[in-house]
Amino acid sequence: MTIDPSRYHQIFPVLTNQQIDMARRFASSGPHSFGPGETVSAIGDRNVPAWLILEGQLDVFRHDGLTSEAAVVNHGKGHVFGEVSQLSGRPSLAGARAGPEGCVALAFDATHLKALIIGSAEVGEIVMRAYILRRVELIDSGSGGSVLVGTSADSELVRLQGFLSRNGYPHIEPHRVCRRLQLLREWSR
Repeated sequence: MTIDPSRYHQIFPVLTNQQIDMARRFASSGPHSFGPGETVSAIGDRNVPAWLILEGQLDVFRHDGLTSEAAVVNHGKGHVFGEVSQLSGRPSLAGARAGPEGCVALAFDATHLKALIIGSAEVGEIVMRAYILRRVELIDSGSGGSVLVGTSADSELVRLQGFLSRNGYPHIEPHRVCRRLQLLREWSR
């Protein structure tokens, strides 16, 4: 995923200590500790909470259509993991695991995340802007969500692409998958 450098601070904002203290009041449970490399959530999991990193690092990854995963971002203290899917309980488009030193994070299930967004205008605006911009980046880059495989002449595939695009759901289009397959074949020779 290629991220516009001028929007990076909005897509991956860092909350101040005061904002963290405000958000802490809305957490669905106390701090969770994750060991180095421990899986926090997998791609496709439903009802994944948003996580506010208090210590350490949370490494976020996604599928790229061919390899098992591609790095998206490394969240540190004050970062909030998640995207719009966290608000609705839909399958997660990204996975996360604790960084090399582990991490400590606060969980916000969908209900508590909504309460944070409504109850703290300042933090809620920051989180919602980040979530919306993350979704836009996934759609614009064509680098997340469903992987569509087929030919561009297939009317059913075109119909599916249209449906996903109209509904703002990220997907990797067939021409991107075909180009990646071609590069993989060339590389393996």
